[in-house]
Amino acid sequence: MLDFKNKFQKITKSQMRVVGVLFLVLLAVGLLWFNNSNSAQAEAAMIAEVYFDGDYRIADGEWQPIVKGEHIPATKGDVTLRGNLHILTPDGEYVGVFRGDLPIMFYADHINLTVYDGENGPSANDIENSLCGEGWTAHYFMSPEDQEIEVVIHNPHKFGNETAIDEMLSRLVIQDELRLYEKNVLSSGEMQKNIGLLFIIASGMLLGIALFSTLIHIKNSQIIWVFGGVVLFAGLYFSYGATGVFLWSDSIALNTTILGASMMLYMFFLTMIIVYTLGATRRLGSLAVILLGVVNAVCLCLPMVSDVFFYDTWLWWSVVQIVVNIVLAVCLIKELRCMCEKNRWIYIGAFLPLVAFAGDIIGTWLGIWKGGLISQYVFIALFVVAMIMVLKFIPQNINAAAKAKELELEKITLNAQLTESRVSTMMSQIRPHFIYNTLGSIEQLCKLDPPKAGDLVHNFAKYLRGNFGELDNPKPILMSQEMDHVHHYISIENVRFPDMTFTFEMNSEDFHIPALTVQPIVENAIKHGLMKLPKGGTIHVVSYETDANYCVLVVDDGVGFDTNALLDERKHVGLRNIRERLKVMVNGTLEIESTIGVGTKVLIKIPKEARK
Repeated sequence: MLDFKNKFQKITKSQMRVVGVLFLVLLAVGLLWFNNSNSAQAEAAMIAEVYFDGDYRIADGEWQPIVKGEHIPATKGDVTLRGNLHILTPDGEYVGVFRGDLPIMFYADHINLTVYDGENGPSANDIENSLCGEGWTAHYFMSPEDQEIEVVIHNPHKFGNETAIDEMLSRLVIQDELRLYEKNVLSSGEMQKNIGLLFIIASGMLLGIALFSTLIHIKNSQIIWVFGGVVLFAGLYFSYGATGVFLWSDSIALNTTILGASMMLYMFFLTMIIVYTLGATRRLGSLAVILLGVVNAVCLCLPMVSDVFFYDTWLWWSVVQIVVNIVLAVCLIKELRCMCEKNRWIYIGAFLPLVAFAGDIIGTWLGIWKGGLISQYVFIALFVVAMIMVLKFIPQNINAAAKAKELELEKITLNAQLTESRVSTMMSQIRPHFIYNTLGSIEQLCKLDPPKAGDLVHNFAKYLRGNFGELDNPKPILMSQEMDHVHHYISIENVRFPDMTFTFEMNSEDFHIPALTVQPIVENAIKHGLMKLPKGGTIHVVSYETDANYCVLVVDDGVGFDTNALLDERKHVGLRNIRERLKVMVNGTLEIESTIGVGTKVLIKIPKEARK
């Protein structure tokens, strides 16, 4: 049960972000399907030289003359126009009042029109779903030329399309002029649409690279996935923000949904990249992005379960996005203050899309321009720089992955050697003569001193268990555990050599050391140092720590030896194995000093960084 819980926590931490991102994308697709199956279709728009001459009023206010080029606000209430439609010459001169069998096409940017044409009564584009988007609506005018017409304009939104009436009046067209419309209007958005399609193609390449990087286990390949998402949704926004673009459907609401959802997801993936670059402030940035993801999910769900227009959720999304951008900007400022010069330009570049988004929100709110105009130019610049970095990043990480494979093979080889070393050490410690001598001592004590024989059997069993247990222990053990094994060994040898003295000074035991490291050194001190003395001898074991290392010192006052003899490691397999295991397992070292007739010192050093 505990193992399952640990696995679940591991999956939650490593994959929750992926699940969240996929959930947002699926919600966007669901909203596209919903609006495509529940919305009206836009009629094809044409163009001609037509001008509305007359007056206007906002709600129940005073009538004011319509002045060409003068702003009429679209968010202050319903606007009523009264007057007549005039056909203009190519030079802009009035030809006369328009009446005829051909309809006039009105450009409706998130607005609803009700037209009163004398005896013909009101006619309106009153299909509610058609409001939430941009498109063209046709109206016929058959009343006498001396009779004024009225157009009541209703805006269901409170923000975002402040210039809707200005655009409608400047784009009045006659449906008959199809070729002129195609030439002058559709072609004006061709370049932006092609740029968007180019980004969409580039995103496909990036996502393919991300998949390849993931399959070959390149480190940090997830950043390529996120960058591919940024480019994909930026490309969709470019394409659907172009004039006259209906790539998948003529549905107004569907194209509005694509435009809004692509901007939401573009900013979401962009903030993920910014958080990825953070260091000390990454936790705060991650919380902000999680909040943004939840708000995005609500904005995408709400139109499917209520009467709220998707367009109307953009205001709340914009507010939350600005808050998240401010949080990320604060994080970037903190990172800039403490980061090295190498990463400074990365954080400065991350500021640009945040500032661009704020500029676009202000420009749209004031009616200066619509949509992410600044964000588009900033994205193009950053895209070029980012592509250069990605193309540089991929080869470097492929080489790193290849080196990682080589290191993994080396690690496997070292582990095999380490296992062999542990077995060799264990076998070298359990010598037949030592076993025979111990069993002989037990036999004698059983006759002379049975309680002492029982203690000897107990210590001998503990000793054997420690040695055999090393076969299944590939990791270092605590120094206190190693010293328990030393005490069991000394208790056995004290029976045979009661005149030998053993002292211990354990100043530090809270560190790890390879098993069977100190005990073989103590055994060598007895065998090669004290046993060659006429009588007695002392072994002193000390453990302590310095600023950089944990140290274990074993000192004996035995006969000593010539340290040059240690160069022939074929005769000193035990010491060689100890050195190898210290190096591989804890990056430790073994130093030996000996003076003939004085004694021997053996010093083990284990760097404290190995503990981390």
